[in-house]
This record gives sequence, C-alpha cells and structure tokens, in this order.
Amino acid sequence: MVRTVWERVRALGVIVSCVATTSCGDGAVPTLDQIEIFAPGMEISVQQNGAGQYHQISERKTGHFDIGREGFVKLQTQTEPFRISDDSMSAKEVSNYIASGQRCEGHYATDQGGISLHWKGESVDQFYAVDYGCDGQRHAARNKVLQGILASMPVPHPEFLP
Repeated sequence: MVRTVWERVRALGVIVSCVATTSCGDGAVPTLDQIEIFAPGMEISVQQNGAGQYHQISERKTGHFDIGREGFVKLQTQTEPFRISDDSMSAKEVSNYIASGQRCEGHYATDQGGISLHWKGESVDQFYAVDYGCDGQRHAARNKVLQGILASMPVPHPEFLP
C-alpha cells in the first residue's frame, strides 16, 4: 500500500503524541479531579469542570474563576510533561523530599521563587516542585514554561517572583 507523505506525517504525529503523553496502552493519562498550583504567596486550585479559586496570601485575598472544562483539559495538557517526568513524586514521597533538604545539585541563587504542581484524582496524587534558583541557567527553558502556565491563569500575579 502506497502512502502519501501527508499520511506518513499524520501517522508519525499520532505515534509521537501517544509517546509524549503516555496515553497509549498502560500509560493512559489519568482522570484528574483537581490540579493545584502553588507559587510564592499564591495558592490556586482548579476542579475538573474548570471552576477554580485562588488565595493570595499576603493580601488575604480569595477569588474565584471559571476556565471551563476545555480550560482544565488545556491546563492538564500543559502540565502533563511535568507529571510524568522523573522529577515528579507521589504524595507519600513529599515528606521524605522535604526532610532530605536536598534541593539543588547545581549552582544556586536565593530568592528566585518557585512553583509546585499537585495533580489529584482517583488513581493519582502527584507533586512536582521547582525552585527557580536551582541552576537557573540550565533550567531556563523549563522555568519559562512553568512561569507561562502560571501567567495563563486568571489570577493576580504572584508576589516575590523575579
């Protein structure tokens, strides 16, 4: 059977998409009930239906927003590479991580801020935490993506970010 270039590209795109999101076979993307984002002075929670709330700690300000189901799916898609990365950890591993005190193996600059993601669902309870001061030049692209995810949320800008 002769395939056109377009058919080959489309087939390759499906394969790459399956591998990249681990949505093929046993590595299916789990159904999430909630995604939480923690940044300096800011806590954000988004439910599966897109209803969200934020708490701006220093201002003692709480607000609500709605990004809709499509917005939640977009947020899940944007954060999925971090959830499946080797650096994500289960809720059980978080306390050990904090107790270890081992946050950075490279160059470190204090007071750069950071971000944590928390995915919650029936079969998932995972965290991903980043300190922007840890080897900032090496992780610049990753940090920019994470900052972009945060900036896309309809909430006030977190305090204390460079």
